[in-house]
Amino acid sequence: MTDRSDGEEKRRILDEVGAYVSTPSGRSMRPMLRGERDNILVEKPTGRLKKFDVALYTRRDGTSVLHRVVAVREHDYGMRGDNCDYTEFGITDGDVIGVLTGFWRGDRFIPVDDRRYLRYVRRHHATYPLRWLRIRTGKLIRKIASRIPPLRWLWHKLRRG
Repeated sequence: MTDRSDGEEKRRILDEVGAYVSTPSGRSMRPMLRGERDNILVEKPTGRLKKFDVALYTRRDGTSVLHRVVAVREHDYGMRGDNCDYTEFGITDGDVIGVLTGFWRGDRFIPVDDRRYLRYVRRHHATYPLRWLRIRTGKLIRKIASRIPPLRWLWHKLRRG
């Protein structure tokens, strides 16, 4: 989930208040977070991130991103959105603004230490190869369909319902 707003502003809020609440946009953390619908609670990290933490960090272009830690290396992290087919490496502790401590789905607050949430995280990580295949297959089908005019028309008609 990305946000074009200033990562330094979020960092300042975390320094002053200790917590940051926002409504993320995008689809990269689906199905856990629904862009423009759910709200997140981010707090300052207390040391190095752990595998499966969800971090708010700033990319080199200044974009703020909320993705899951899937690899912890000596000097950096590998981050991936739950709905993404790529892993972004090179994220350092200096890039990390905060860590997700919970989120609101409607009126219900779900902390990251909730047993059902932790089960979701383990299951979602274990099924990544299947999701990768599904996402890549969908991209290939869209690419092929976009190059054949009758299929492009049919694809758009089916997508609109």
